Amino acid sequence: MSDADIDALCKLADNCLQLGQAKQAKELFDKAITANIDCAEAHEGLASIAAMNSDYATAIAHYVKLTLLKPMEARYFTNLGAIYNRTGEYQKAVDVLRKAIQRDKRSSEAYYNLGISQRKLKRWQMAISAYREAARLNPKLAEAYQNLGNVYLETANLPMAIINFKKALEIRPDLEKARVALEKAESATNTAKEAVNPFGRLVNSQSHQSSSNATMLRELTDAERYDDRHQVKHIADEIERLSKGCLEFLKLKLEPAIIELQRTMAEGNNAQIALVDVADQYHVAANQWAELRKAVRRKVLELRAHEEIVNSPEVIL
Repeated sequence: MSDADIDALCKLADNCLQLGQAKQAKELFDKAITANIDCAEAHEGLASIAAMNSDYATAIAHYVKLTLLKPMEARYFTNLGAIYNRTGEYQKAVDVLRKAIQRDKRSSEAYYNLGISQRKLKRWQMAISAYREAARLNPKLAEAYQNLGNVYLETANLPMAIINFKKALEIRPDLEKARVALEKAESATNTAKEAVNPFGRLVNSQSHQSSSNATMLRELTDAERYDDRHQVKHIADEIERLSKGCLEFLKLKLEPAIIELQRTMAEGNNAQIALVDVADQYHVAANQWAELRKAVRRKVLELRAHEEIVNSPEVIL
C-alpha cells in the first residue's frame, strides 16, 4: 500500500471519528498500521479511541510509540502524562510531563497535568507552581485556579483557597466543582472563627486575648509568603494594565467622541442627521469606558479583599 493510500485511510478514519463512528475509525487506523507500523497518524488516532474507551493500557502503548516516532512533539508526552494520571502512575506522569515542558515551555496543558501529578504525590509546593504556570499561560483555564484552590484547601490555607475558587468562578460561573469547594472553604473559615469567638460568651478580656492569640495566630510558611506576594503582584499588574488601557481609551476614543459631539451640536440645524450618528458613537464609547472602569474597580476590590484576609488575626506575615 502506498503512502498516499495510507494517508487516505487515516483521513477517512478521522472523518469517522468526528462523526462518532469509533468502531469504523479503529478498523481504518488498524489497516493503516498494518500497512505501515510507524504511521504516527494511525497511532495517535488509536490512542485517542483507546483513551475514550478507558482502555488506558492500549492508549499508553500508542503514546509511548509516538514519543519514539516523534521525540520532539510535546503533545505526545503531555497526553501520555495525562493517561498516567488516570491510571494512578503519578511519578511516571511527572517524568513524561517534564519532558513535554522541555519541548514546549508554553504548554498550559502540560503544566496543568503536572499539577495533578504533584498534588496526588502530595508535593504541595510543586503542585502550586505547576497550576500557577498553567493559569499564567492560559488565564482562561478555570480548572487551574480550581485545582490550585484544592491544594490550598488540602493544606489548610483557607484564605488562598477561597481566592482561587472565586477566580475560577469568575472565569467560569458554571464550574460546579469550584462552587462546591468555595462553599466548603467558606464554611470551614466561618466554623474556625466561631470556635475562637463564640457568640454570647463573656470571658475575662486578658484571658480571652491570650487564648485567642494562641488559637488564631498562625505564622505563614515561606511558601505561603511567596504565594501571598505573587498574588499581590499579579493583581497589581492587572490593575496597572487595566488602568493604562483606560487612559489610552480615554485619549484615543472617548475624548475624540466628546469633541466631535460638541462640534456637531454647535452646528445646529445644519448637522441634524450627522448628530444622530455622532451621538451613537459617543454612547458606544461611553459604555465601553464604563466597562473598563468597572474592570479596574473589580481588581481593586480583589486587592482589598486579599489584604483583609492577610491582615486578619488568623495569619502572621
